[in-house]
Amino acid sequence: MSISKYALKAGIIVTPEDTMENASILVENNKIKDINNTEKKVHEFDLGDKIIFPGLINAHDHLLGTYYPRIGNGPYLNWLPWDNDLKSSPIYAERSRIPPKLVYQLGAYRNLIAGTTTVSDHIPHFVSDPYVKTLPIRVMKNYTLAHECSEYDLKWGDGIDVEYKKAVKDNFAFITHIEEGYDEESEEGIDVLLHHKALGAHAVLIHAIALSDKDIKLVAKNKANLVWCPNSNMFMFNRTGNVKKWLENKINVSLGTDSPMSGGLNLLDELRYGKTTYKNINKKDIDDKILIKMATINAARAFRLEDKIGSIEKNKLADLIAINGDVKNPYSSLVNAKLEDVALVIYEGKPVYGDKEYKDIFKKLGVKTSKFKINKKEKISACDLLGLLKEIRKLVGFKKTLPFLPIE
Repeated sequence: MSISKYALKAGIIVTPEDTMENASILVENNKIKDINNTEKKVHEFDLGDKIIFPGLINAHDHLLGTYYPRIGNGPYLNWLPWDNDLKSSPIYAERSRIPPKLVYQLGAYRNLIAGTTTVSDHIPHFVSDPYVKTLPIRVMKNYTLAHECSEYDLKWGDGIDVEYKKAVKDNFAFITHIEEGYDEESEEGIDVLLHHKALGAHAVLIHAIALSDKDIKLVAKNKANLVWCPNSNMFMFNRTGNVKKWLENKINVSLGTDSPMSGGLNLLDELRYGKTTYKNINKKDIDDKILIKMATINAARAFRLEDKIGSIEKNKLADLIAINGDVKNPYSSLVNAKLEDVALVIYEGKPVYGDKEYKDIFKKLGVKTSKFKINKKEKISACDLLGLLKEIRKLVGFKKTLPFLPIE
């Protein structure tokens, strides 16, 4: 018989605003019931010197675009010629042999093994809804959208003005690509939003690589949110948004991977790449804590989910990750973490992935597991990752290697 209430203890817990040493988290069903648990008659799992963070939030992905390698011969002026190159490539045709249901699973597992428990999948609801309900991570469902703010827009949704009004009415996020390029058309993205009265606190704006100083001030004044995808930006355009100015203007900034056909392998990869890119551009380091907030609480705020996820607080959903690292430098430990350092992932109170040494946690919580290795580290999961990879290789007709899922 599985248990529904337990405590999880670690060397340090990062909320991520604060840190607590040798603390524990009381989990009941799918929520955090308390922090620094004092209940005596409750089963405690002691993770030793591990570091616990909130589950990471990928603020921008295209799950249906989950494949490899990256495609493109940039730099491009805007996203459209890249998309043309993508869709005319043999890799795109190869990916098309895989049913959408399996591609969505691939995208979910890619995020899961990197400690990501929530993903914003930028695509219309009718495309994603049939596939996301059974995934081992959360795919955001409460949003309105446009594809982007230019004449190149793919016409998702009912129009920017209508979609933004829906978002305000329902207290959802309105999500759109903006200024994903630096030609004259792309650079008018903020003006397009202003014209449609859609530059406000519900707006979550992806990429924004061509924002002028005036645009940045308008975003800040209207309390809109920005999502930084440095890997994808540098690959496609050899430039990225002025994150230093975004932060100086107190804009809420989140971090996203984009699809692996243009962007990073996973959110851990994006954290490292973002740190390096920031330093290369600004000749100074960005604080690791700021980066971690981009992948946790900032993203929760942007998508209007701050009351449910993004931090370790009482009554929030129990989305937690434990990593190996230096308890004296927890933020840096996560920024520099590799896949093998992700020791345990808890999604809504249930373990879904982790090191083999924690199989007792899975067993006591009634979760069946499959086993495999990542970079020679023995892992277990509630999902059959090896089975999926085997099925994909059968469909494409050869032993496909996917660096974002390096399992054996």
